[in-house]
This record gives sequence, C-alpha cells and structure tokens, in this order.
Amino acid sequence: MIEFIEPFLLPVIVAPLFALILIALFFGALLGFAAQKFKVSTNPLVDQINTLLPQTQCAQCGYPGCKPYAEAINSGAAINLCPPGGEDTIIQLANLLNLEPIPLNQEPGKEALPKVAIIREEECIGCTFCIQACPVDAIVGAAQQMHSVIASECTGCELCEAPCPVDCIDFIPLEIAPLKTLPEKSLSEQACIRCGLCVDACPVDLLPQQLFWFAQGKAYDKAKDHRLMDCIECGLCHAVCPSHIPLVQYYQAAKIAIHDQDAKHHQAHEIKQRFDYREQRLEKDKALAEQRRQARAELAQAKVKQSDLIQAALERAKSKQASTQGTQNGS
Repeated sequence: MIEFIEPFLLPVIVAPLFALILIALFFGALLGFAAQKFKVSTNPLVDQINTLLPQTQCAQCGYPGCKPYAEAINSGAAINLCPPGGEDTIIQLANLLNLEPIPLNQEPGKEALPKVAIIREEECIGCTFCIQACPVDAIVGAAQQMHSVIASECTGCELCEAPCPVDCIDFIPLEIAPLKTLPEKSLSEQACIRCGLCVDACPVDLLPQQLFWFAQGKAYDKAKDHRLMDCIECGLCHAVCPSHIPLVQYYQAAKIAIHDQDAKHHQAHEIKQRFDYREQRLEKDKALAEQRRQARAELAQAKVKQSDLIQAALERAKSKQASTQGTQNGS
C-alpha cells in the first residue's frame, strides 16, 4: 500500500524543494545571460575562406596572417593577393564566392614556385632570431647552438630571412611532380551539343556533361559533389559522344587535381594547427612572464617595506639611546 505523507511533514519537504528549484532557475538564467553577453560571433564564410588559404602565414598578401586575409576577403578585398596559393587558390575562392577568377597580383619577375628554407649550419651562430620569427615552429635549435629547418614543416614564408644577422638562410624551390594537365583540343573535337547521350550511356548514373564542364572550369568541389570520384572511367561516355570530346581524360586530370587539392588542404590544416599551438604557447609564455614580473615587483616592494621598517627601528633605537644618554648626563 502507498503510505501517505503526514500533513505536518509537507512544509518540511516542500520548502527545501522549492528553494532548490529557485536556485536552479536563478543559475540557469544567469548562465543564459552570460552566454548571450559573452558569446563570440563567428562567420562561417570566413572559416570556409580560411580553409582554402595555404596557411603559410607569410604576410605576402599585406595582412598579418591567413585568418585576417580571410576576414578581409569577406569584407570585399581582392582574392588574388596570395602568392603561395597561386592560381588554384584563386579559382577555389572564386568558385566559393561566385566571382570571376583574376590573375595573381604578383611582383614582376618574382617566382611563384613553392620554396623551403635551409640554414648553412657551419655559418649559424645560434642567435635564435629565426626561431622566434618562424610562424609554424619549423626551425629547431637552442641559444649558442646550431639551428636546422624541418623541411617537411617549412612553408617557405621567408620571414626568417630578415632577422638573421649573418645571412645564413637560403631558399630553394621544392621539386614537385607536375600535375596531369587537361587534354589539348584535337582536330576532331567539337563543342558539346548537350545531346545527353553520355548520360544514357553512363553505367553508374553520373552526369558526364556536368562533370566535363566542372573539370574544364577547374570547379573541383562541384565535380566532387556530382560524384566525379565514382566514375569508373569505362569510356562509354566518350564512345557515344558525337562531338568527340575525350571525357575520360578530363575526368582523370580532374581526379588527380582533386587528390592534390585534398593533400594541400590536409597540409594546410596541419600547418594551421602548428601555428595555433605556437600562438597559444606564446600567450602562455607571455602570461607567465607577466606573473614573474609582478612577483618580482611585489618582492621588491616587500624588501623596500622591510628595509623601511628596519630603518625606522634603527632610528627609534638611536633616539632612545640618545635620550637615555641625555638623562644620564643630566643626573
């Protein structure tokens, strides 16, 4: 049987329960207010733009890093200011923002090839200036010791060159295998007439005509969305094309470019992580240095205060001794 609570016990039980409910409501409202008051507003488009940038943090675009440049692009800045990103980054940004690709804004005669720094170790004096300048911690070494560059992590930003007092840093171009280019137009190839025969012939239900346009325009993200990577390269679409377009060759070139693009995005993500870790470490070191400075200041103040107390005690002792001697001489 259910035992009923005695009426005189109800206030004893209800009052604490009611108090707990009020406390929970108060803290819930407080947390909600704090979430609205101190929330950090982020723009997802800025994050998407920043993801497409190479994350070299080289400042060649005129901004202190990739994230500030992404924010500037979102506010209307030009998309062609990133030499490390080159034409591929411009095309990706143009596709993302629905803009027309424009040529890279680069100084005449300056190479756009990716580079890596090397240190002539026999000339290095171990000043650590290059270590402090590297935005991605790609240089290892210690004070008065030889430094060396981790080539796989170097972004070639050239920020370590200027601080070096003995000019022992060189930059050499990276050897990169050339990508498979789009096929040259043959004499028999004609413009697409949108007949749709390739669509009917595709055994995996793709849209070869759309994929051809995306591959030709280097809109690789859109090609991936239309399942380009599912293409089995059987050649049936090419066989039935009345315009004799080598569709499979376009798909192959686009797939290779997509693999290269994904590898660059993965590398950029790792570089950004190293940059963020470095910024966090510098902030932590700065906070620790400030704490040590405050501790030294407090210690100095304590020593001054202690010295003042000792001096005051000595003055009181001298005064007391002088008064005692005066009393003795008077008697």
